Amino acid sequence: MQTLLQTAQAYKIVQNEKRENRLSHAYLLLLDDGRNLRDALKVFAKLLLVGDRQDDEALRIAKLIQTETFSDCLFYPAPGKKLTVEDANAIHEECTLSPVEGEVKLFVLGDFAEANTQTQNKLLKLLEEPPKHVLFLLGATSAFPVLTTVLSRTKKLEIPAFDTEQVTQCLQRLYPNQYDTETLRFCAAASGGTVGGAQNLLEGGQYKSLTEQAFSLLLSPSYKLPTAVKAVAETKYQRELISTLRLIFRDALLLKSGMKNANGFLLLRLEREKLQQVATMYALKALIYAQTALSDAEKQVKFNAVFPQCVELCIAKIRAENN
Repeated sequence: MQTLLQTAQAYKIVQNEKRENRLSHAYLLLLDDGRNLRDALKVFAKLLLVGDRQDDEALRIAKLIQTETFSDCLFYPAPGKKLTVEDANAIHEECTLSPVEGEVKLFVLGDFAEANTQTQNKLLKLLEEPPKHVLFLLGATSAFPVLTTVLSRTKKLEIPAFDTEQVTQCLQRLYPNQYDTETLRFCAAASGGTVGGAQNLLEGGQYKSLTEQAFSLLLSPSYKLPTAVKAVAETKYQRELISTLRLIFRDALLLKSGMKNANGFLLLRLEREKLQQVATMYALKALIYAQTALSDAEKQVKFNAVFPQCVELCIAKIRAENN
């Protein structure tokens, strides 16, 4: 994960500020990947405390940060928990104490988007006027649940979605020799640019059921579409399913357009027969329109639209374009 994050502009911003000794007192790291958010915070915590140093002392501190045992780098909440008022009270108390080893004490807080309003307000005073020896690194999967007053007192570090090749390479490092490249590339593409999403698809073979569900939605006759939608209504992989629908339409478009050597560019080449069915069933203009329609559906789901209704309406629009 560190190798991937080091390519992000947000990492380079903090790296330069550390080198020039002009760090902000509070940062908000935005990464739409709940599974890997804590590890990403550790990468930035190391950067804030030791920067580019590679000496024995820096390596020792980095190792302790990774295991959350460095005395001047405190993580809240406990793994798997949400930030609470009790945590906020503990942070207030810890802020009154001087650093143990160095000149700075870093508080790492994640996922801040899950903290309730009371907890966020409890920490607001510290973010407004932190002690001179204190830095804050907040993490969140989304900025929308974070209070505007908190946003205004932190420097936002946004990690955009990674491209398919970047995620694929990261997966190859995480799962050496466990999956073939085509499977990794498909999961990377279907994840929407998040390593955690791709990991969730890989582990347990979820990517197989995901493709089955997506093809079922696209190839079902219109009168059976509500039944097909109902079958995926409770899926935990809503964003990934929409991404898979987009990938199917992408590959079908390559086949429909008669592109030479199209097979070499297909992300679902093992599903060539079903892709051909989609290419036959949908007109060229519908395959093109599908990309826009599915992007809109993805945004609506992100803002808490009802997933089954959103998917059914999206497919119905694509089919209306097809007709």
